[in-house]
Amino acid sequence: MTWQNRAFRFYLGARLCYFNDLYAPAVFCGQQALESLLKGTLVYWDRSFSPEAAGHSFRKMFKIFKNKVDRELPPIPEYFYAQGRYQSTSRYPSGGFLVPATFLQDLDTAFYELVIAVPFQFNTELKRMLRSRDSAKRRVLSRRNTTVRRLQRALDVRR
Repeated sequence: MTWQNRAFRFYLGARLCYFNDLYAPAVFCGQQALESLLKGTLVYWDRSFSPEAAGHSFRKMFKIFKNKVDRELPPIPEYFYAQGRYQSTSRYPSGGFLVPATFLQDLDTAFYELVIAVPFQFNTELKRMLRSRDSAKRRVLSRRNTTVRRLQRALDVRR
């Protein structure tokens, strides 16, 4: 759950930055959220998985996912990891990057799919946030997020 909690913080950071037109930190945090959640999923399903050995290679992790996880590989758009664009280019002023109009919806969908790939969910920050009635973080999570209700159902969260 440590991986998922860390990923959730990056996910909230990505959404918050996106809504404040801070696109470089938004894409960096979005990429980090998906990478951390993917690593956490693999740690859950494959005790021999080494996050350090996988590095930042989504392709390597996808291959392990297909071999070890008892479900379909989630749809993670290639632009999140292609050529390390969001992981590094967003931090360095040497080049540019594009943020597709579907970025937020793609991030929300990929996050949801990775969360539900781990059947054991106990007292995570995400579950606590989904239970919360009113908070600034809850509003960041819910704003234009079509996956919130599906997350609540999948994680058996009642408000």
